[in-house]
Amino acid sequence: MSPLPRTSLEQWLVLQTIVDTGGFHQAAETLHRSQSSVSYAVARLQERLDLQLLQVDGRKAALTPIGRALLEDARPLINELATLELRAQALKQGAEAQIRLAVDSLYPKAALFAALARFAQAFPHTRVGLTEVVRLTPQRSAADLYIAMQGLAGGERLMEAELLAVAQRDHPLHRSRKATLGASDLAHHLQVRLESHAQPARDSAPAAQQTWTVNSVEAAVEAIRSGLCFGWLPRQAIAAALATGELLALPLGSGRVRMIPLNLIYADYERAGPATHALARILRERDNT
Repeated sequence: MSPLPRTSLEQWLVLQTIVDTGGFHQAAETLHRSQSSVSYAVARLQERLDLQLLQVDGRKAALTPIGRALLEDARPLINELATLELRAQALKQGAEAQIRLAVDSLYPKAALFAALARFAQAFPHTRVGLTEVVRLTPQRSAADLYIAMQGLAGGERLMEAELLAVAQRDHPLHRSRKATLGASDLAHHLQVRLESHAQPARDSAPAAQQTWTVNSVEAAVEAIRSGLCFGWLPRQAIAAALATGELLALPLGSGRVRMIPLNLIYADYERAGPATHALARILRERDNT
């Protein structure tokens, strides 16, 4: 077992305040303490370390080289303690310590992290545990808030994710002379499908006889960019590849675009705390802009 520290964070805080404010008198005013108690705290700190940390010249105090090095090490600890105390106050006022957010992988990453950045500014002391799931349904993941394909009672529509049928520009399907492709044309080519083993895809759109499944949008994009296969990908995930012509939309007679509804769902609206409600509000605002 490590020995107990001989110095306290309070003593280091006093030293830091003396240095940052320019002297003992200024530090005493900042800390709302008497100047004698400030002097005593620093004296005890130096005594416990058996080191000189400050050089005092009249009313001026400057760190010794050793004092400067040690105070730089102590500053992060002082800041962490201040953050801990602020978090304690936020929790005392009812803010949740952590929110569990489960998000379907089709939800746009840019919108998600822009919303989380706004939330972090408003609730800096509430942590977010983010889980991304393919074809998310609330029954499959324990969370406080969901962005999921299938809604429950009380869920509300956030957006519709647009999936576009695409293939790499040199794929055989793009070399076909047909103006319009149908299910029979797709049947002889490999298709990649975004799918969870726990929740297989169920849709009636035309599909190939040969399919490979992946469990992330990123893997599906790379599989199609390689020219290996075709498939339906979220438009926002392939915007750059579409703009450069690396990926091209397939000229399907029907089913070229699939719209997937994504819903905002509370696990328990009545028991949700202020931070959970705030995060839900920010997510709604992002999708209404």
